[in-house]
Amino acid sequence: MRYLGSHVSVAGGLINAVKNAEAISANSIQIHPTAPQRWTTKPIDESQIKAFAEALAKSSIKRIVAHGIYLINLARGDKQMFHLSKMSLVAYLNFAASLSDYLYRLDSDIEVLGICFHPGSVQDLSEKASMGRVIYGLDWILDNAPKGKLLLEDSAGSGNILGDKFTEISEMRRKAAQPDRIGFVVDTQHSFASGYDWKNNLEGVIKDIDSTLGLSNVTCIHLNDSLTECGSNKDRHADLGEGLIGKEGIKAIINHPKLREIPMILESPALKTPEGSKSEMKKLLDWATTDA
Repeated sequence: MRYLGSHVSVAGGLINAVKNAEAISANSIQIHPTAPQRWTTKPIDESQIKAFAEALAKSSIKRIVAHGIYLINLARGDKQMFHLSKMSLVAYLNFAASLSDYLYRLDSDIEVLGICFHPGSVQDLSEKASMGRVIYGLDWILDNAPKGKLLLEDSAGSGNILGDKFTEISEMRRKAAQPDRIGFVVDTQHSFASGYDWKNNLEGVIKDIDSTLGLSNVTCIHLNDSLTECGSNKDRHADLGEGLIGKEGIKAIINHPKLREIPMILESPALKTPEGSKSEMKKLLDWATTDA
């Protein structure tokens, strides 16, 4: 089975993610369990999680990624911002663990892949100190949330971002105390903007991913085209086939034998409307081959 899907809204309650996913025929989803622009430090309502698990178990969904809030920055020296970032990720890991437990009790084969987030940006520390701060933060979070995986996502590279190079997120995992609980999410647009040329050097990009991150550690791919050129360092997603990676480039990514087993999740601009979501997901399903 191929795991192909999209970021879906949970507006009105977690259970609505299932309805939104089934409306576009996605068997894999990414969600924001809480409002992405607000700090999350309290446990997510258990009754909602239970109802979500029950709806999932009756659906065709097989893989789930939760995306951390946008405020997270583990590179910060500011103690309050750093602590809020850590606590938010602990809350999300506990959500993922609770959801996994309910799914297990329901004898479901759905897998909660982990919590995806960007490590952060250098603001009030040196780059070296910021990297150390991220690694310390990862260790603290995993010590305080005994289950689940953190998924480091690569960035587009604008500003003083940490993680725009595969070597940087690889270092974070390598130096963490529990590397087996850390995976990666590779975003095709972010990496393209950071100089990884998916269009003209697909084999080279995949080789680079394997040598730095390890393909077995890539838990999910965010599948996006790019409005900006390779190496632009600008985070500007485009709909599939409408950007500078292009239709043939995106199709080659989707169907590459070394990538096809990895869940692929859409994050393109079209997802802002139900019609756009259906259209974008149809492209993904139409372009994906199912033969071995």
